[in-house]
Amino acid sequence: MKKFISILFIVIVSNAFCQEIDSLKVIEIPESYANRAGEPFIVKKDSLYVFRTPDIFLVNKKSFLAIKNVYQSTIEQDKMTKELVEKYSQTLRRNIDLERSLKINFAKNDSLDRMVYQKTQATLQNTQKALDYTVNSLEKATSSLELVDKTIKRQRRKTVFEKILIGVAGIGAGLLIGVSL
Repeated sequence: MKKFISILFIVIVSNAFCQEIDSLKVIEIPESYANRAGEPFIVKKDSLYVFRTPDIFLVNKKSFLAIKNVYQSTIEQDKMTKELVEKYSQTLRRNIDLERSLKINFAKNDSLDRMVYQKTQATLQNTQKALDYTVNSLEKATSSLELVDKTIKRQRRKTVFEKILIGVAGIGAGLLIGVSL
């Protein structure tokens, strides 16, 4: 029962709205209106419009009259428009020339930066080679110092051993001389 009442309600409400829309006058704006020249349509209050054009620009009456006056004054003052276009063209040419000179300057700066980078890389490589040579020299010097240190220690031991031998030999010779006398 509830389903039947809700369906009946939906049908009655949709029927009422459909009758209201049918009673309104629907004005269709065709797609060809987008390419039309001349005065635009004046939209009336409480009318329904269907736009088939891709874009529509809505402007109030004051704005439309202002745009229309500007358009008409521009057409009437063709000389001023030409001067404006010429000045714009000159400015545009000057900006293009400035852009070209800027590109040339950037290219020069780029080449200078590359040269500095290459020279810096060469300097770094030479510094690396010098550091490698210094490290190798230090390693060789360290190993030579270690050999010298070992040799000195060996010499000290040898000298001490020789002194002990000479002392023992001297004591032995002294004992021999002392016993034989």
